Amino acid sequence: MPDILQKLRNTPRIDYLNYLILLFAFTLSFPSEIKRVVAILMILLWITDRTKYDFQLPKSNIFLFFWIFLGYSLLSYFWSDATFQEAISYIRKYWYYLTIFVIFKYLKKEYLKYSISFFLLGMLISEILSYGNYFSLWQIGLGGKENPTVFIHHTTYSVFLAVVSIFLFIKILNEKSIINKSIYMIFFITITINLLVNSGRTGYISFFITILLLSIYLFREKIKYIFITISSIIFIIFLAYSISPNFKNRINLIQNDIIKVSNENNYNTAIGARIGLWVISKKTIFENPIFGVGIANSYKTKNDYIDKQSKNDFNYIKTLHSFHNIYLEILIQYGIVGLILFIFIIYEIFRIKIKNTEIYLLKNITLSIYLLGSFVDILFYLKDAMLFFSFIIGLFLANYKIEYQNKLNNFN
Repeated sequence: MPDILQKLRNTPRIDYLNYLILLFAFTLSFPSEIKRVVAILMILLWITDRTKYDFQLPKSNIFLFFWIFLGYSLLSYFWSDATFQEAISYIRKYWYYLTIFVIFKYLKKEYLKYSISFFLLGMLISEILSYGNYFSLWQIGLGGKENPTVFIHHTTYSVFLAVVSIFLFIKILNEKSIINKSIYMIFFITITINLLVNSGRTGYISFFITILLLSIYLFREKIKYIFITISSIIFIIFLAYSISPNFKNRINLIQNDIIKVSNENNYNTAIGARIGLWVISKKTIFENPIFGVGIANSYKTKNDYIDKQSKNDFNYIKTLHSFHNIYLEILIQYGIVGLILFIFIIYEIFRIKIKNTEIYLLKNITLSIYLLGSFVDILFYLKDAMLFFSFIIGLFLANYKIEYQNKLNNFN
């Protein structure tokens, strides 16, 4: 026992942090309470480290624009009707993004692949449990047969599934070993089916658009393969609609909700509410185009508009706590200035190129799915999505830093 304690005391902090990063990756698709504890431990080990500021920032303005955006968000309190407590409650969710800095600073080169493998292993477990819910083998977590998600909301889970599915598609293309390629192929098929039997329409749409864009990028000189991809997408949609009751039901609901809006001006449905939020936001944006209405004030602004209408068309929308669209949410709260700062953050992430093709493409497909999904939800502010986004960006930046350091060492 004394030997074990001595060994634990002699283990460098950076090794503990790398173990926690692996655990963090593994638990990303698990309940929020678990990964939140891991994230807090990572951040505590970081902020108590005497060398926490001892690192070289990448040649990018990502961190700069992030802190400017955060500072501007706080500044907007002075023209917001929200109380100070409401503003702080709204802003404190950004602590989830601190894990980006931890992963960026401490992740070792030899743990990069392990991190992805641990994340995929966690997703495999979630997928198996989800199938158990779907086939009524057990009842675990949040969902059931009609909505077989397990630990996280079906919208966010569909985003996870879409990212993993397309990443496995990349792994299949790059893998040379027949055995590994076969394993990735089986995993790709099961994870894609899991996406299509779940109820997350955000994942459906983001998946199909992103895989089309990826195919255009990868096969830009081979038009035949692009047509094969388009044909495959059409076939998968037709097959899913014919076989999966959940997929068929969710697609039919889109049509029904749009009909209710166009024929009855009824916005009290999932799709109708999102359309109605665009209607509500138009007046607010035109009245406060530059700086917005201020932090934590979008909910009050939305409900004030609905109360003035004295109609029942927006009753369901009044129960929603956001605009279910990150671009509208930012425009309303922070105006054009805030939206530009947000776009700069995304642009800075997009424009950095690294040699590791798999991680580079993983970063880009994650951004694509997040940006597409953000038209129908506020993924930038949802805790499970924030932690996943932090993991991918932290992983990408850590790899970028490692490649940059290797370049300097080779030059010297």
